[in-house]
Amino acid sequence: MRFLQLTKKFPYPPHDGESLLISNFNKILRGKIDTLDLLSFNTIKHYFDITGYPSEDNPYDNINEVYLDNRIKPIDAFFNIFSKIPYNISRFISKNFENKLSTVLMEKKYDFILMESVFLLPFVKVIRKYSNAKIILRSHNVEYEIWERIAKNSINIPLKLYTYYLAKRLKTYELNHINDIDILLTLTKRDLKKYTSNGYTGKSMIIPAGIITNKKPQEIILKDDLEISFLGSLDWMPNIEGLNWFIKNVWQKIIVDLPQSKLHIAGRNTPSTIYKIQNKNIFVHGEVPDSKMFLNSYPIMVVPLLSGGGMRLKIMEALALGRIIITTSIGIEGIDATEDQDVLIANTPEEFIAKIKFCHSNPGKLMQISKNAINLFQNKYNLNQIVDEFLKNIND
Repeated sequence: MRFLQLTKKFPYPPHDGESLLISNFNKILRGKIDTLDLLSFNTIKHYFDITGYPSEDNPYDNINEVYLDNRIKPIDAFFNIFSKIPYNISRFISKNFENKLSTVLMEKKYDFILMESVFLLPFVKVIRKYSNAKIILRSHNVEYEIWERIAKNSINIPLKLYTYYLAKRLKTYELNHINDIDILLTLTKRDLKKYTSNGYTGKSMIIPAGIITNKKPQEIILKDDLEISFLGSLDWMPNIEGLNWFIKNVWQKIIVDLPQSKLHIAGRNTPSTIYKIQNKNIFVHGEVPDSKMFLNSYPIMVVPLLSGGGMRLKIMEALALGRIIITTSIGIEGIDATEDQDVLIANTPEEFIAKIKFCHSNPGKLMQISKNAINLFQNKYNLNQIVDEFLKNIND
């Protein structure tokens, strides 16, 4: 089997959920197929010098890249109101990418084109013109739903209205073009139901995210100075939205009752606004070289996600390491975890405060939750089994 993978940003280093998912999946996939090539945007926002790609981490036979300045530009966003293509999608439309894709497809025959994200849907026509390969779209999130949730949570009225407008246009585009592909992959049953209930009629399958981890979990040990981590790409709006909400509505109250508590924040592209809040109770680490080592350093991880969708890879990492995860119902979507058994769920400031205080007062119970989390990961998210299921289903 010969695969060409298309990505909207270079999938290395694996410091965010999307890159982590792709990198882990590819390490297993490459050992089971004949060819795995890559054509990727290399964006100004997530630029990576591919000459620095370590050979031991590189699963590709051939790599092609197309540079893209995909920064959000207010003037372009305004004039996009008059375009048929939503701004979220138009930022990834590139003649250079189209030309490179056509060249690659004319030079080599592929059995499957694996597109990572709905943002690559504009290039389906090029694929159909130059290839007979089956087109697989892996939807990491139901994109329009993320924007609907961001709009719902916004308190800025002009931004709220514009975001709702973006979400509506993105939904129309996403659902109008989703049937242009041959096979749809979603990470969760819920996301697949969203697509099928909105008109997707083609072949589909649920391929949950899995990760590779050789890091041994650290024992859960709680001290009087409770240490909590937050880890996530801080250039992704749902992450920064959730973190700001947590600090304002939860953390400021926690340190009144538990003044020795510490919050450790790490994430790619941490904005200056987050660095400015650093104090004796908040430590900002920026982008960390090893996410697993960072998670392992603190017994509790918070994921205060208010928007977003799909499957949170950082939660998967934390499960594998037996961390105590406190997250929202949105954060745990797609992960088959049981509340108060494998994870702790909180959706309001009061519930987050109660769960954090529960952790402080019940160290013995946390040991069992930690063991349950590890068992859940090992039993349901084995990446070898996930890739085998994927290959079996696309060939049926």
